[in-house]
Amino acid sequence: MLIVEILMTIFAWRNGWKWLGLIPLGTAFGIGLILGASGMDPSDMGQLLWIDGLAVVALVVMLVKKGPKWEEPTKNSKTDN
Repeated sequence: MLIVEILMTIFAWRNGWKWLGLIPLGTAFGIGLILGASGMDPSDMGQLLWIDGLAVVALVVMLVKKGPKWEEPTKNSKTDN
């Protein structure tokens, strides 16, 4: 599942979301890492599935919808001396 999420993040980046496409994967990974390191019982890991599911839904939305328009910095000929 992690490989699929990484691929979806890459495609979201290329779809125009840039760094915003990293938020779902980073958030889900960070929460899982913190809860896993806190000594959570492995039988309770099923609670983390909804967090992973939300990340997948967010990535699917990013893949379907085009990313926001990012303005490219333009050179102003008056400031270039």
